Amino acid sequence: MVKSRLLPALLAGLLLSIASLPDTARAVADAYYADKTIRMIIPLSPGGNTDTFGRLISQHLGRHIPGQPEVVAENVTGAGGLVGSNEFAENVEHDGTTLLASSGHLNLRAILGLRGLRLDLEPLEPLVAAPMGHVTVIAPRAGVEAPDDVLGAHGLTKGITDPIGVIESLVALELLGLDYRAVPGYGNRGDTRVAFERGELMINTQSTANFLARMRPLVETGDAMPLYAIGFTDEDGKPVRDPALPDMITVPELHEQLYGEMPSGPLWEAYRVAVQLVQNTRGSIWVHGDIPEEALVALHAGVEAMVDDPEFQAARADSLGAYGILRGDELDRVRRAMETISPDLLDELRTLLGERFGAEFDG
Repeated sequence: MVKSRLLPALLAGLLLSIASLPDTARAVADAYYADKTIRMIIPLSPGGNTDTFGRLISQHLGRHIPGQPEVVAENVTGAGGLVGSNEFAENVEHDGTTLLASSGHLNLRAILGLRGLRLDLEPLEPLVAAPMGHVTVIAPRAGVEAPDDVLGAHGLTKGITDPIGVIESLVALELLGLDYRAVPGYGNRGDTRVAFERGELMINTQSTANFLARMRPLVETGDAMPLYAIGFTDEDGKPVRDPALPDMITVPELHEQLYGEMPSGPLWEAYRVAVQLVQNTRGSIWVHGDIPEEALVALHAGVEAMVDDPEFQAARADSLGAYGILRGDELDRVRRAMETISPDLLDELRTLLGERFGAEFDG
């Protein structure tokens, strides 16, 4: 159980704003982080979605934490996020002065037990997270004039990076029963986008932000057609549309159009897991759960005050667009998504990713 759930009633007051702290609690919190520097490890490359989210938080969080520590973001990259994640897991003090910026895909790698990754999320504490959508497009030369024609598409090719890094798009293709050929060997989503633009790939999935910035022009020139948005799930686990693209059909809606019913079965459960972990909490910031209580309280209070700051809100809108911020009790969704995955479903995902796409897992 995460440590914040065990904190005394003082935490509720702390999370409202630092101004509401009792004098003694404020003094303890101020004393802990005063003159300290917090290092935020970003285990993925500069310029990506995780880096963007981590740097957004690092630029604003420090001035809202009691004691106003400096927060310094550092990219520790290599092996698809393993190098920086393993450093956070094994080589830093559990004193609240090191944070980890993670992605939904990296979280899922940890849950699945990707070989070589020694990050265990169970003893960690999520501090703040944000959702982010993904959109799949198809080349018109596949012979598709509308999304519900997709079962008749021909020559579908899908570029594969690290398979867990594109899991939401892979599970969607499998769930819809599309006939496609996986083309491995791409370094990142940007590489697959370029290959799509060159006509080397017939289907491509990008973050909603990249779709709006880089793929929508192709739609406007008739060189790409939006097929579906991956979509999100609500508090009850029901599918909802991407708030940045409310008029775009989602995967379960397309399934209903194609087959006359909403999806069900193991692939549907796998899809829901991917949505919960990759879409609903695309970016997340973690700290070790066994840090001193005053440090954990101060970090949560800092997040709460940061989210209410108009300067941060403006920066968030520029960086994340239509997507909001999850903090406090809202982060229970992160835990629920991890805790409700059955061992059988994890095995299904490992089998799909291992046998079809070559991913390797420990144990």
